[in-house]
Amino acid sequence: MTDLSKERQAALLKVLHYIQQGGDFATAKKMFKAEFDQVDVAEITAAERELIKQGLDPRQIQYLCNVHADVFKGSIKPQAENPDFTMPGHPVSTFKQENVVIKSLVNDFLLPNLKKWTKTGKAKTLDKLKQALNDLATIDKHYARKGVSLFPLMTKYGITAPPQVMWGVDDEIRSYIRDAQKAVDATPVDPERVKDAIQRVSHEVLEMIFKEEDIMLPMIAEVATPEDWLNVKREEKQIGYTLINPPMNWQPKLPEKSSGPVDIKNLRSFFVNFKEGSLNLEQLSAILDLLPFALTFVDENDKVAYFGGGAAIYPHSKNALGNSVFSCHTPQSKPLIQKIFKDFHEGKRDMIEYWFTPKKMGKTLYLRYYAVRDANNKYLGCLEVAEDITKIRDLSGEKKTL
Repeated sequence: MTDLSKERQAALLKVLHYIQQGGDFATAKKMFKAEFDQVDVAEITAAERELIKQGLDPRQIQYLCNVHADVFKGSIKPQAENPDFTMPGHPVSTFKQENVVIKSLVNDFLLPNLKKWTKTGKAKTLDKLKQALNDLATIDKHYARKGVSLFPLMTKYGITAPPQVMWGVDDEIRSYIRDAQKAVDATPVDPERVKDAIQRVSHEVLEMIFKEEDIMLPMIAEVATPEDWLNVKREEKQIGYTLINPPMNWQPKLPEKSSGPVDIKNLRSFFVNFKEGSLNLEQLSAILDLLPFALTFVDENDKVAYFGGGAAIYPHSKNALGNSVFSCHTPQSKPLIQKIFKDFHEGKRDMIEYWFTPKKMGKTLYLRYYAVRDANNKYLGCLEVAEDITKIRDLSGEKKTL
Protein backbone atom coordinates (compact mmCIF):
# COMPACT_ATOMS: atom_id res chain seq x y z
CA MET A 1 0.00 0.00 0.00
CA THR A 2 1.06 3.63 -0.53
CA ASP A 3 3.05 5.32 2.26
CA LEU A 4 0.95 8.19 3.60
CA SER A 5 2.49 11.40 5.02
CA LYS A 6 1.04 12.74 8.25
CA GLU A 7 0.63 16.17 6.68
CA ARG A 8 -1.47 14.89 3.76
CA GLN A 9 -3.57 12.71 6.04
CA ALA A 10 -4.18 15.65 8.38
CA ALA A 11 -5.27 17.80 5.42
CA LEU A 12 -7.63 15.09 4.15
CA LEU A 13 -9.09 14.56 7.61
CA LYS A 14 -9.73 18.30 7.87
CA VAL A 15 -11.83 18.14 4.69
CA LEU A 16 -13.69 15.00 5.83
CA HIS A 17 -14.40 16.47 9.27
CA TYR A 18 -15.79 19.57 7.58
CA ILE A 19 -18.12 17.40 5.48
CA GLN A 20 -19.09 15.31 8.52
CA GLN A 21 -20.09 18.44 10.43
CA GLY A 22 -22.47 19.51 7.66
CA GLY A 23 -20.20 21.78 5.62
CA ASP A 24 -21.24 22.70 2.10
CA PHE A 25 -19.90 20.91 -0.97
CA ALA A 26 -18.40 23.96 -2.72
CA THR A 27 -16.28 24.90 0.29
CA ALA A 28 -15.15 21.32 0.80
CA LYS A 29 -14.07 21.17 -2.83
CA LYS A 30 -12.10 24.44 -2.44
CA MET A 31 -10.43 23.15 0.75
CA PHE A 32 -9.38 20.03 -1.10
CA LYS A 33 -8.09 21.89 -4.18
CA ALA A 34 -6.07 24.24 -1.96
CA GLU A 35 -4.09 21.34 -0.52
CA PHE A 36 -4.03 18.70 -3.26
CA ASP A 37 -3.52 18.24 -6.95
CA GLN A 38 -4.19 14.50 -6.84
CA VAL A 39 -4.67 11.87 -4.16
CA ASP A 40 -4.12 8.16 -4.05
CA VAL A 41 -7.12 5.93 -3.27
CA ALA A 42 -5.18 4.57 -0.29
CA GLU A 43 -5.01 8.08 1.19
CA ILE A 44 -8.77 8.54 0.95
CA THR A 45 -9.57 5.20 2.56
CA ALA A 46 -6.92 5.66 5.25
CA ALA A 47 -8.57 8.97 6.16
CA GLU A 48 -12.02 7.33 6.30
CA ARG A 49 -10.52 4.54 8.41
CA GLU A 50 -9.18 7.16 10.81
CA LEU A 51 -12.67 8.62 11.16
CA ILE A 52 -13.97 5.18 12.15
CA LYS A 53 -11.06 4.78 14.57
CA GLN A 54 -12.04 8.10 16.15
CA GLY A 55 -15.49 6.69 16.83
CA LEU A 56 -17.60 7.53 13.79
CA ASP A 57 -20.08 4.73 13.08
CA PRO A 58 -19.44 3.20 9.61
CA ARG A 59 -23.17 3.52 8.96
CA GLN A 60 -22.79 7.30 9.34
CA ILE A 61 -19.92 7.34 6.87
CA GLN A 62 -22.07 5.65 4.25
CA TYR A 63 -24.29 8.75 4.20
CA LEU A 64 -21.18 10.86 3.52
CA CYS A 65 -19.82 8.43 0.97
CA ASN A 66 -21.23 10.14 -2.11
CA VAL A 67 -20.02 13.53 -0.92
CA HIS A 68 -16.52 12.14 -0.41
CA ALA A 69 -16.58 10.66 -3.90
CA ASP A 70 -17.80 13.93 -5.45
CA VAL A 71 -15.14 15.99 -3.66
CA PHE A 72 -12.32 13.72 -4.82
CA LYS A 73 -13.73 12.95 -8.29
CA GLY A 74 -11.31 13.92 -11.04
CA SER A 75 -8.40 14.15 -8.62
CA ILE A 76 -7.68 10.47 -8.01
CA LYS A 77 -4.36 9.32 -9.38
CA PRO A 78 -4.80 6.87 -12.26
CA GLN A 79 -3.13 3.49 -11.79
CA ALA A 80 -1.61 1.30 -14.45
CA GLU A 81 -4.01 -1.61 -14.83
CA ASN A 82 -2.83 -5.18 -14.63
CA PRO A 83 -3.06 -6.65 -18.17
CA ASP A 84 -4.70 -9.76 -16.69
CA PHE A 85 -7.72 -7.64 -15.68
CA THR A 86 -8.67 -7.13 -19.32
CA MET A 87 -8.69 -10.85 -20.08
CA PRO A 88 -12.21 -12.24 -20.67
CA GLY A 89 -13.26 -14.28 -17.66
CA HIS A 90 -11.05 -12.50 -15.13
CA PRO A 91 -13.24 -11.38 -12.19
CA VAL A 92 -12.29 -7.72 -12.72
CA SER A 93 -13.17 -7.93 -16.42
CA THR A 94 -16.50 -9.55 -15.53
CA PHE A 95 -17.23 -6.93 -12.88
CA LYS A 96 -16.53 -4.08 -15.31
CA GLN A 97 -18.51 -5.77 -18.08
CA GLU A 98 -21.54 -5.82 -15.79
CA ASN A 99 -20.99 -2.14 -15.01
CA VAL A 100 -20.97 -1.26 -18.72
CA VAL A 101 -24.37 -2.93 -19.14
CA ILE A 102 -25.76 -1.41 -15.93
CA LYS A 103 -24.61 2.07 -16.94
CA SER A 104 -26.18 1.66 -20.39
CA LEU A 105 -29.44 0.43 -18.85
CA VAL A 106 -29.63 3.58 -16.73
CA ASN A 107 -28.35 6.18 -19.21
CA ASP A 108 -29.68 4.78 -22.49
CA PHE A 109 -32.99 3.25 -21.44
CA LEU A 110 -34.27 4.04 -17.93
CA LEU A 111 -33.68 7.81 -17.85
CA PRO A 112 -34.69 8.50 -21.49
CA ASN A 113 -37.94 6.59 -20.98
CA LEU A 114 -38.57 8.44 -17.73
CA LYS A 115 -38.25 11.71 -19.67
CA LYS A 116 -40.67 10.46 -22.35
CA TRP A 117 -43.18 9.21 -19.81
CA THR A 118 -43.22 12.50 -17.84
CA LYS A 119 -44.13 14.26 -21.10
CA THR A 120 -46.64 11.77 -22.56
CA GLY A 121 -47.83 9.59 -19.67
CA LYS A 122 -48.23 6.67 -22.09
CA ALA A 123 -48.88 3.24 -20.55
CA LYS A 124 -46.42 1.56 -22.94
CA THR A 125 -43.63 3.84 -21.74
CA LEU A 126 -44.54 3.12 -18.12
CA ASP A 127 -44.26 -0.60 -18.93
CA LYS A 128 -40.74 0.07 -20.22
CA LEU A 129 -39.88 1.73 -16.92
CA LYS A 130 -41.19 -1.29 -15.04
CA GLN A 131 -39.09 -3.64 -17.17
CA ALA A 132 -35.99 -1.49 -16.77
CA LEU A 133 -36.37 -1.47 -12.98
CA ASN A 134 -36.88 -5.24 -12.93
CA ASP A 135 -33.65 -5.60 -14.90
CA LEU A 136 -31.89 -3.15 -12.60
CA ALA A 137 -33.00 -5.16 -9.56
CA THR A 138 -30.72 -7.97 -10.73
CA ILE A 139 -27.85 -5.71 -9.61
CA ASP A 140 -28.37 -7.59 -6.35
CA LYS A 141 -26.14 -10.35 -7.79
CA HIS A 142 -23.40 -7.86 -8.66
CA TYR A 143 -23.48 -6.45 -5.13
CA ALA A 144 -23.79 -9.91 -3.55
CA ARG A 145 -20.62 -11.13 -5.29
CA LYS A 146 -18.88 -8.01 -4.06
CA GLY A 147 -19.99 -8.69 -0.49
CA VAL A 148 -19.16 -12.39 -0.58
CA SER A 149 -15.78 -12.33 -2.35
CA LEU A 150 -14.31 -8.84 -2.70
CA PHE A 151 -15.02 -7.42 0.75
CA PRO A 152 -13.36 -10.41 2.51
CA LEU A 153 -10.39 -10.03 0.16
CA MET A 154 -10.02 -6.38 1.19
CA THR A 155 -10.38 -7.24 4.87
CA LYS A 156 -7.75 -9.96 4.49
CA TYR A 157 -5.20 -7.27 3.63
CA GLY A 158 -6.29 -4.76 6.26
CA ILE A 159 -8.50 -2.61 4.00
CA THR A 160 -11.37 -2.54 6.47
CA ALA A 161 -13.10 0.85 6.19
CA PRO A 162 -14.34 0.75 2.55
CA PRO A 163 -16.15 -2.62 2.89
CA GLN A 164 -17.96 -1.45 6.04
CA VAL A 165 -19.13 1.71 4.30
CA MET A 166 -19.87 0.25 0.86
CA TRP A 167 -21.88 -2.67 2.24
CA GLY A 168 -24.38 -0.24 3.76
CA VAL A 169 -24.58 1.86 0.59
CA ASP A 170 -25.24 -1.25 -1.52
CA ASP A 171 -28.17 -2.10 0.77
CA GLU A 172 -29.49 1.45 0.41
CA ILE A 173 -29.39 1.15 -3.39
CA ARG A 174 -31.33 -2.11 -3.20
CA SER A 175 -33.99 -0.33 -1.13
CA TYR A 176 -34.08 2.59 -3.61
CA ILE A 177 -34.76 0.14 -6.44
CA ARG A 178 -37.62 -1.39 -4.45
CA ASP A 179 -39.01 2.10 -3.78
CA ALA A 180 -38.91 2.91 -7.51
CA GLN A 181 -40.64 -0.38 -8.34
CA LYS A 182 -43.41 0.39 -5.85
CA ALA A 183 -43.79 3.86 -7.35
CA VAL A 184 -44.33 2.60 -10.92
CA ASP A 185 -46.64 -0.19 -9.73
CA ALA A 186 -48.85 2.09 -7.61
CA THR A 187 -52.48 2.77 -8.48
CA PRO A 188 -52.87 5.57 -9.31
CA VAL A 189 -49.34 6.39 -10.37
CA ASP A 190 -47.88 9.56 -8.85
CA PRO A 191 -45.64 11.13 -11.54
CA GLU A 192 -43.55 13.14 -9.06
CA ARG A 193 -42.96 10.10 -6.88
CA VAL A 194 -41.90 8.04 -9.92
CA LYS A 195 -39.60 10.79 -11.17
CA ASP A 196 -37.93 11.34 -7.79
CA ALA A 197 -37.49 7.60 -7.12
CA ILE A 198 -35.98 6.80 -10.52
CA GLN A 199 -33.68 9.82 -10.53
CA ARG A 200 -32.43 8.96 -7.05
CA VAL A 201 -31.72 5.32 -7.79
CA SER A 202 -30.09 6.20 -11.13
CA HIS A 203 -27.74 8.67 -9.45
CA GLU A 204 -26.80 6.23 -6.68
CA VAL A 205 -26.17 3.32 -9.08
CA LEU A 206 -23.89 5.43 -11.29
CA GLU A 207 -22.04 6.81 -8.26
CA MET A 208 -21.42 3.28 -7.03
CA ILE A 209 -19.91 2.32 -10.39
CA PHE A 210 -17.44 5.19 -9.97
CA LYS A 211 -16.58 4.07 -6.43
CA GLU A 212 -16.10 0.47 -7.53
CA GLU A 213 -13.89 1.18 -10.52
CA ASP A 214 -11.93 4.23 -9.36
CA ILE A 215 -11.55 3.42 -5.66
CA MET A 216 -12.33 -0.18 -4.72
CA LEU A 217 -10.81 -2.19 -7.58
CA PRO A 218 -7.53 -0.20 -7.66
CA MET A 219 -7.14 -0.79 -3.92
CA ILE A 220 -7.63 -4.54 -4.30
CA ALA A 221 -5.29 -4.61 -7.30
CA GLU A 222 -2.45 -3.36 -5.09
CA VAL A 223 -2.60 -6.37 -2.78
CA ALA A 224 -4.44 -9.32 -4.38
CA THR A 225 -2.50 -12.32 -5.68
CA PRO A 226 -3.40 -14.54 -8.65
CA GLU A 227 -4.54 -17.16 -6.13
CA ASP A 228 -6.88 -14.61 -4.50
CA TRP A 229 -8.44 -13.83 -7.88
CA LEU A 230 -8.80 -17.55 -8.60
CA ASN A 231 -10.82 -17.89 -5.38
CA VAL A 232 -13.04 -15.01 -6.49
CA LYS A 233 -13.50 -16.63 -9.91
CA ARG A 234 -14.48 -19.99 -8.44
CA GLU A 235 -16.98 -18.35 -6.11
CA GLU A 236 -18.86 -16.44 -8.83
CA LYS A 237 -21.12 -19.37 -9.68
CA GLN A 238 -22.50 -19.41 -6.10
CA ILE A 239 -24.43 -16.22 -6.94
CA GLY A 240 -24.51 -15.64 -10.69
CA TYR A 241 -24.27 -12.50 -12.80
CA THR A 242 -26.10 -9.26 -13.52
CA LEU A 243 -27.40 -8.75 -17.07
CA ILE A 244 -24.56 -10.69 -18.75
CA ASN A 245 -24.07 -14.28 -19.83
CA PRO A 246 -21.73 -16.44 -17.74
CA PRO A 247 -18.21 -15.33 -18.73
CA MET A 248 -15.44 -17.46 -20.19
CA ASN A 249 -13.32 -19.64 -18.00
CA TRP A 250 -10.17 -18.00 -16.68
CA GLN A 251 -7.16 -19.59 -15.05
CA PRO A 252 -4.22 -17.59 -13.67
CA LYS A 253 -0.62 -18.63 -13.89
CA LEU A 254 0.13 -19.79 -10.36
CA PRO A 255 3.64 -20.38 -9.04
CA GLU A 256 4.44 -24.05 -8.61
CA LYS A 257 4.18 -25.22 -5.03
CA SER A 258 6.65 -27.75 -3.77
CA SER A 259 5.03 -30.71 -2.04
CA GLY A 260 5.49 -30.67 1.69
CA PRO A 261 6.22 -33.70 3.86
CA VAL A 262 2.48 -34.50 4.03
CA ASP A 263 0.83 -34.92 0.64
CA ILE A 264 -2.95 -35.14 0.33
CA LYS A 265 -2.54 -38.56 -1.27
CA ASN A 266 -1.14 -39.87 2.00
CA LEU A 267 -4.07 -38.83 4.19
CA ARG A 268 -5.05 -42.46 4.67
CA SER A 269 -2.01 -42.97 6.90
CA PHE A 270 -3.00 -40.30 9.45
CA PHE A 271 -5.69 -41.21 11.97
CA VAL A 272 -7.65 -39.16 14.50
CA ASN A 273 -8.72 -41.06 17.62
CA PHE A 274 -12.14 -40.16 19.01
CA LYS A 275 -13.98 -41.31 22.14
CA GLU A 276 -15.47 -44.13 20.15
CA GLY A 277 -13.35 -45.22 17.22
CA SER A 278 -11.00 -43.48 14.81
CA LEU A 279 -11.00 -42.09 11.27
CA ASN A 280 -8.19 -41.38 8.90
CA LEU A 281 -8.02 -37.82 7.58
CA GLU A 282 -9.33 -38.79 4.15
CA GLN A 283 -12.40 -40.40 5.72
CA LEU A 284 -12.93 -37.49 8.10
CA SER A 285 -12.72 -34.93 5.29
CA ALA A 286 -15.13 -36.92 3.11
CA ILE A 287 -17.64 -37.29 5.97
CA LEU A 288 -17.59 -33.58 6.81
CA ASP A 289 -18.09 -32.67 3.16
CA LEU A 290 -21.06 -35.07 2.96
CA LEU A 291 -23.04 -33.78 5.95
CA PRO A 292 -26.35 -32.16 4.88
CA PHE A 293 -25.43 -28.88 6.56
CA ALA A 294 -23.34 -25.81 5.84
CA LEU A 295 -20.69 -25.69 8.53
CA THR A 296 -18.58 -22.74 9.66
CA PHE A 297 -16.09 -22.88 12.51
CA VAL A 298 -14.86 -19.66 14.13
CA ASP A 299 -11.88 -20.10 16.46
CA GLU A 300 -11.39 -18.80 20.00
CA ASN A 301 -10.08 -15.49 18.63
CA ASP A 302 -13.27 -14.98 16.55
CA LYS A 303 -11.40 -15.69 13.30
CA VAL A 304 -13.06 -17.72 10.54
CA ALA A 305 -11.15 -21.01 10.44
CA TYR A 306 -13.21 -23.50 8.41
CA PHE A 307 -16.03 -23.91 5.92
CA GLY A 308 -17.47 -27.36 5.30
CA GLY A 309 -20.53 -29.51 4.94
CA GLY A 310 -22.37 -30.66 1.86
CA ALA A 311 -25.14 -28.04 1.76
CA ALA A 312 -24.95 -24.77 -0.16
CA ILE A 313 -26.94 -22.42 2.07
CA TYR A 314 -25.11 -19.11 2.07
CA PRO A 315 -22.43 -18.13 -0.45
CA HIS A 316 -19.02 -17.74 1.18
CA SER A 317 -15.46 -16.92 0.20
CA LYS A 318 -12.24 -18.79 0.79
CA ASN A 319 -10.66 -15.35 1.09
CA ALA A 320 -12.62 -14.88 4.33
CA LEU A 321 -10.56 -17.57 6.10
CA GLY A 322 -8.50 -15.90 8.80
CA ASN A 323 -10.70 -12.78 8.88
CA SER A 324 -12.69 -11.64 11.89
CA VAL A 325 -16.17 -13.18 11.85
CA PHE A 326 -17.60 -9.70 12.43
CA SER A 327 -16.19 -8.45 9.12
CA CYS A 328 -18.25 -11.12 7.32
CA HIS A 329 -21.57 -9.57 8.32
CA THR A 330 -23.40 -6.44 7.25
CA PRO A 331 -23.41 -3.43 9.61
CA GLN A 332 -27.08 -4.18 10.36
CA SER A 333 -26.46 -7.77 11.49
CA LYS A 334 -23.15 -7.16 13.27
CA PRO A 335 -24.63 -6.19 16.70
CA LEU A 336 -26.50 -9.52 16.90
CA ILE A 337 -23.38 -11.52 15.94
CA GLN A 338 -21.31 -9.61 18.49
CA LYS A 339 -23.89 -10.44 21.18
CA ILE A 340 -23.79 -14.16 20.31
CA PHE A 341 -20.01 -14.37 20.57
CA LYS A 342 -19.88 -12.25 23.73
CA ASP A 343 -22.29 -14.64 25.44
CA PHE A 344 -20.27 -17.66 24.28
CA HIS A 345 -16.99 -16.20 25.53
CA GLU A 346 -18.52 -15.32 28.88
CA GLY A 347 -20.14 -18.76 29.24
CA LYS A 348 -23.67 -17.33 29.37
CA ARG A 349 -24.88 -19.60 26.56
CA ASP A 350 -23.84 -22.80 24.87
CA MET A 351 -26.28 -22.85 21.95
CA ILE A 352 -28.44 -20.34 20.09
CA GLU A 353 -30.93 -21.24 17.35
CA TYR A 354 -32.97 -19.38 14.74
CA TRP A 355 -35.38 -20.46 12.02
CA PHE A 356 -36.87 -18.27 9.30
CA THR A 357 -37.83 -18.19 5.62
CA PRO A 358 -35.95 -15.52 3.61
CA LYS A 359 -38.14 -14.20 0.78
CA LYS A 360 -35.32 -14.34 -1.77
CA MET A 361 -34.46 -17.96 -0.97
CA GLY A 362 -37.97 -19.34 -0.66
CA LYS A 363 -36.90 -22.03 1.80
CA THR A 364 -36.94 -22.40 5.56
CA LEU A 365 -33.55 -22.23 7.24
CA TYR A 366 -32.57 -23.57 10.64
CA LEU A 367 -29.43 -21.95 12.06
CA ARG A 368 -27.67 -23.19 15.17
CA TYR A 369 -24.64 -21.67 16.87
CA TYR A 370 -22.76 -23.94 19.29
CA ALA A 371 -20.09 -22.87 21.75
CA VAL A 372 -17.29 -25.44 21.39
CA ARG A 373 -15.46 -26.14 24.67
CA ASP A 374 -12.82 -28.64 25.79
CA ALA A 375 -13.04 -31.08 28.71
CA ASN A 376 -12.06 -28.27 31.09
CA ASN A 377 -14.75 -25.95 29.71
CA LYS A 378 -12.22 -23.76 27.93
CA TYR A 379 -13.78 -21.95 24.96
CA LEU A 380 -12.35 -23.24 21.66
CA GLY A 381 -14.64 -21.46 19.22
CA CYS A 382 -18.09 -21.44 17.67
CA LEU A 383 -19.61 -23.92 15.23
CA GLU A 384 -22.37 -22.57 13.01
CA VAL A 385 -24.67 -25.19 11.49
CA ALA A 386 -27.01 -23.98 8.75
CA GLU A 387 -29.67 -26.37 7.40
CA ASP A 388 -32.43 -26.16 4.82
CA ILE A 389 -35.40 -27.74 6.63
CA THR A 390 -38.06 -26.99 4.02
CA LYS A 391 -38.45 -30.65 3.04
CA ILE A 392 -38.28 -31.82 6.65
CA ARG A 393 -41.12 -29.51 7.66
CA ASP A 394 -43.25 -30.89 4.83
CA LEU A 395 -42.83 -34.53 5.88
CA SER A 396 -45.91 -36.41 7.04
CA GLY A 397 -46.81 -39.99 7.83
CA GLU A 398 -44.02 -42.58 7.84
CA LYS A 399 -41.46 -44.02 5.44
CA LYS A 400 -39.94 -47.37 6.35
CA THR A 401 -39.09 -48.93 3.00
CA LEU A 402 -36.65 -48.24 0.18
